[in-house]
Amino acid sequence: MTRHSSRSNSPKTIIVGAGIGGLASALALLRAGHRVRVVEQSDSLGEVGAGLSITPNASKALAYLGLADELELIGSTPIAGSLRHYRTGEDIVVLPQDRSRERYGYPLYHVHRADMHKVLLSAVTALDAHCVVTSAEFLSFAEKDNGISVCCRSGWKEDADYVVGADGIHSRVRAQLFGPDRANFTGYVAWRGLIPGEKVAPHLIDPPLCMTLGPRRMLMRYPLRRGSLINFVAIAKRDVWMDEGWSVRSTREELLAEFADFESRVIELLSLTSPDRLYKWGLFDRDPLPAWTQGRVTLLGDAAHAMPPFTGQGAVMALEDAAVLGKAAQSSASPELFLQRYQDARIARVTSALAMSRARADLYFGNEPAEQVKALTAGMAELRTLYDYDVGAVEFN
Repeated sequence: MTRHSSRSNSPKTIIVGAGIGGLASALALLRAGHRVRVVEQSDSLGEVGAGLSITPNASKALAYLGLADELELIGSTPIAGSLRHYRTGEDIVVLPQDRSRERYGYPLYHVHRADMHKVLLSAVTALDAHCVVTSAEFLSFAEKDNGISVCCRSGWKEDADYVVGADGIHSRVRAQLFGPDRANFTGYVAWRGLIPGEKVAPHLIDPPLCMTLGPRRMLMRYPLRRGSLINFVAIAKRDVWMDEGWSVRSTREELLAEFADFESRVIELLSLTSPDRLYKWGLFDRDPLPAWTQGRVTLLGDAAHAMPPFTGQGAVMALEDAAVLGKAAQSSASPELFLQRYQDARIARVTSALAMSRARADLYFGNEPAEQVKALTAGMAELRTLYDYDVGAVEFN
C-alpha cells in the first residue's frame, strides 16, 4: 500500500494497535513529523467499554497533543459525591466538589471511552487520512538493514524505521521481543455497565458520584455525557478466574447475586442494566519489565506495563507514554536514540504507578467498610501525587 505523504524522507513508524494508546501515539508522532501507519486487527474502528477517568496528568498529556478543547466537550467534571456503607446506605464520607483545576491546572474528567477514541481517531485522520489500516492482524516484525519490516495475517507487509507495540496486555509485539509470559490474575472480577440516564430515577444518582463499599466488594457510579448515561463498575474479589478469555458474557442474575446484600438503591440501579450487554472482566496485570525497548522496537501502554485499575491510571499512563514518545521523537538530536530516550523517561514512573495500584487492591477490598474508607482516603492522597506530572516539562538524558 502506497503512503500518501510529501514527507518521503521523514522517519516512518508502524504502530501495532489502534486503541487509545496506539492512536495517541500516532497523533504524537505525526505532530513530531513522522510518517505513521497504524495496523489494527479489527475490521472496523471503534472502542468498546464504558467510563474512563482522565485525571489531571492525562489532561495535560491531551493538551500537549492539542486536544484540550475536545476533552472539554466530551468530558464531565465530577461534582460532590460520597463513600457509602453497603448495607445501611449511609454516607460514611461526603466527597466535596473536585478542585483539580485549581490545584493542578487541569480538572479531572469522566469520559466515555468510545468518545475519547473517536476524538483521537479524528485528530489522526485529519493529519493523515490513510494512517490506519484495519483487518491487519499483526504477525511479526523482522529487522533489516537500516530498518524493520512488519507482516500481518492479511498479507499486508510494510517497511519502516521503527515499530511501537501498543497492542494491549496480550501484546504479540511484547511476546516477540521478550518471549511469551502469562498475565497475572489479580484476584478481582469487574462488571462494567452503562444505563440510559432517562431510565434512572433521581434518588438512584443522588449524589451523582458515589462509591458503595462492602466486604471484598465495591461499586462505583457516575454520569457520562452530561447525564445521558450512568456508568457503573462493580468489583468483587475472587480466588480464581476460571473462564476462557479475560472478558466474558455475564448475566444480570449473576451480578445481582454477587451484590445481593447491598442496599436497595444499588440493587435497583443494577437491575436497570441491559441483560444483553453485560460483561465481566477478570482483572489482570503483568510484572514490570526492566526495559521494553530493543533496537528499533518499543512498547507502550498495557503492552509495556499493564496494571490493575485500582488507581484508574491504565489508560492515563498510555496517554502520557504517547505524548512523551512524540516529544522524544521531536527533540532527540540522534533519531536512532529516541525510542530509548522515551523508555528511560517513562520506566520509573510507570513502574511506580503499577506498584501503587497493586498495593491498593487488598487495602480497598477488606471486610469492614470503615477500614476500606481509611484505605481509600490514604489511596486518594497518594494518587494525587501523580497529578503534578506534566509531559511538556519532561527532559531527556
